[in-house]
Amino acid sequence: MPDVTASILAAAEACFERFGITKTTMADVARAANMSRATIYRYFPDREALVMASVVRRARMNMDSARDRIRSRESFAERIVEGIIDNIRRGLRDPMVHLLVSPAEAALANTLLATSGKAVELTLELWEPILHDAQEAGDLKPDVDLNLLCEWISEIEMNYVSALGDDMVALERLREKLHAFFVPALLARQSARRS
Repeated sequence: MPDVTASILAAAEACFERFGITKTTMADVARAANMSRATIYRYFPDREALVMASVVRRARMNMDSARDRIRSRESFAERIVEGIIDNIRRGLRDPMVHLLVSPAEAALANTLLATSGKAVELTLELWEPILHDAQEAGDLKPDVDLNLLCEWISEIEMNYVSALGDDMVALERLREKLHAFFVPALLARQSARRS
């Protein structure tokens, strides 16, 4: 990512936090970046492209370390459950993600993440190697559609980030539900016997 792009994204994120995503204008971003609006438009055609680039950048910044944390769990059941829980926690701590899934930005978030498929794409980018390894090891049912599974994981994570706030009890309940209902649906028979 060129320095200009990184500078624009940093300025945009500062504006998003200050004014809100839907109230931030390209002129606001240009002022914050000390650049002309023409320069901003040369790199990003509109505010939605800026928001999307910010989300993608922030997701990819920690993707390798997140994947390593997930892989460090002992069993596939722990990897999938704790990976989802960790992603929700990270989303709750990230001011940009928290802004994007807030009720005030719900329509924009739906357009940018759900309708565009970007949230599923990023979820697949994180999870596909882990899920593929689990299928190869016989832990995950071989007929599980990884794209559909990642779509569901993405929806669960976005819904919980937008709904939880500071409710860690609800996060613990989600962990229990994932272990009780989600994991058994994914485990291959031989893996279910080992757990």
